[in-house]
Amino acid sequence: MPGDLAHQLELNRVTWAELQKHGVTEETELRLDFSYVAPGQHQAEALAQAIRSRTDYDVEAGSSKQGLLGQTVWTVSGTTQPTSVSLTALDEWVTRMIEWGDAHTCDFDGWGAAAP
Repeated sequence: MPGDLAHQLELNRVTWAELQKHGVTEETELRLDFSYVAPGQHQAEALAQAIRSRTDYDVEAGSSKQGLLGQTVWTVSGTTQPTSVSLTALDEWVTRMIEWGDAHTCDFDGWGAAAP
């Protein structure tokens, strides 16, 4: 399951190691992109608003049609402001992001960052 904390923390180690291979250090400022999958419009919009009210992140809720049956899938996606990160900081951030998603019945789908 994408939002599983243990799984996401393990992915942090892989992603952090990959970023370091590309020259990222704890002093490098990165914008982190993140996403969630929501069960419906209400949950997606509520989570987006909750994140906006707690942070200075660029966040939006949206929907798209997916699959052969054209099912509507609601997502929340966003980007942090530039910030320096470490593995410890990433673990704390991911834990908080998963908690916020859980509070709105949304699954944290992961994060990424472009290496400088």
